[in-house]
Amino acid sequence: MANKIKDTDFTYKPAAKRRQSQIFFDPHSYSAFPHVIQLEGDELLLAFRQAPKQGVVRHTHPRSLITLIRSYDNGQSWDIENAAQMGAGGGQELGLIYFGKGKVGGALAAHEVVPVGEGQRAGIAHMHEHEYPFDNVGGVWCWSDNYGLTWRVEHSTLFADKMQSCAPPVQLSDGALLVPTYGAVGRATFSSAILHRSADGGRAWSKLATIAQGRPKTRHYHEPVILELAPGHLLGLHRVADPKDSRGLFWRNESFDSGETWTKPEVTAIRSGACPRLLKLRDGRLLLTYGRRFEPFGLYASLSEDNGQTWGETSWLLRPAPNANQGYSSSIELDDGQIFTTCYAQNSRGITGITGTFWRLPD
Repeated sequence: MANKIKDTDFTYKPAAKRRQSQIFFDPHSYSAFPHVIQLEGDELLLAFRQAPKQGVVRHTHPRSLITLIRSYDNGQSWDIENAAQMGAGGGQELGLIYFGKGKVGGALAAHEVVPVGEGQRAGIAHMHEHEYPFDNVGGVWCWSDNYGLTWRVEHSTLFADKMQSCAPPVQLSDGALLVPTYGAVGRATFSSAILHRSADGGRAWSKLATIAQGRPKTRHYHEPVILELAPGHLLGLHRVADPKDSRGLFWRNESFDSGETWTKPEVTAIRSGACPRLLKLRDGRLLLTYGRRFEPFGLYASLSEDNGQTWGETSWLLRPAPNANQGYSSSIELDDGQIFTTCYAQNSRGITGITGTFWRLPD
């Protein structure tokens, strides 16, 4: 059963042996939505959205793109000078996965964005307050054969038309690739979570199932993340928008047939308001990291010893934040047992950029 909702009893402790870093903070950029993976040895690859900084927070810009940087020393330093870039004209997020032997895959959330005043001529009617005229191209599967150093244009395919990808791809024990997406299906005005599958390494894709069906007057499911707990057994977590409930709680459900069918979603006690991210640890526990957009603001972690049924009474503060403009984390477990978690947040000068936190798991 899910945790009983007692957010007034929210308790947390600082994570052990925290060590903070500021990976990328450009005063002229709004940088967010990082994803990190480990390649060979001590090499890490990190992708994030970079766009010009403006007076209001915008998730669209004609010069929004994906920046990729790498570390050769397990995140102690980053080669920013030699960054690669892709997704020009509307790159929103790139969820990464490493297959070995230099092959990197990515689920790109792609937008097409035009200048204000050009929406009609471009045939783009999709408008949001504070945003440029844009259209959601969809989830694009991309791959690199040389450790993410280059991303050839022909190495891409649209796998989720008009849907938004957010979480990293998952490779199941049987070799199949899964990518969860979200968005309005058909003529619907509400968002559902949809799962896409490839059985041939990403060359061809199909819509596998609806993970969580949205409702027009209650829950809209956003930013789903999935994790394989055991062969065929999947856990799903969802950010939810509910006009009748502003608590920002995650919802969860499961699949016992490799994602073809899903249980009815149920509410958890984890309050965030942003995107959930999951990692299965070497000791069998599950790690959930999330940005909490309610006071006390910050990047938090929760641990589960029962495959995500419950998440413990104490959350672990990885990094405090000055406000709600933060979150969208990504974590890896290093060989020495440390966890490296990256997210985005504002610094003391109000610049939004990419952070890194090294920390130790509690016993």
